[in-house]
Amino acid sequence: MCLAMKARPSAENVLDKIVEEAKELQDAAPEKRAEEFGDLLFAVVNLGRHYGVDSEEALRDANRKFERRFAFIESELSRIGKTPAQSDLAEMDSLWNKAKSEGI
Repeated sequence: MCLAMKARPSAENVLDKIVEEAKELQDAAPEKRAEEFGDLLFAVVNLGRHYGVDSEEALRDANRKFERRFAFIESELSRIGKTPAQSDLAEMDSLWNKAKSEGI
């Protein structure tokens, strides 16, 4: 492979790199996890670059969406007199899917 091809990997190559980095994180010793996690994040940001995505804005948007959906879960649980601590994963997952289906 020529040097120019190595310098500009395709999105498919970057996806392969993400899988590689995820595996390295999974196999990492505890003292290396932060480093491997950083490598994984770097690869994901690189994929965003290939797709013309602003990674920071995408993460902010994902955080806002998570907050909206979790607030919905808390509200629905409160309506039936429960807190998230009194719920289980299956119930909260069902409410999460309800939030998604309602466009929250």
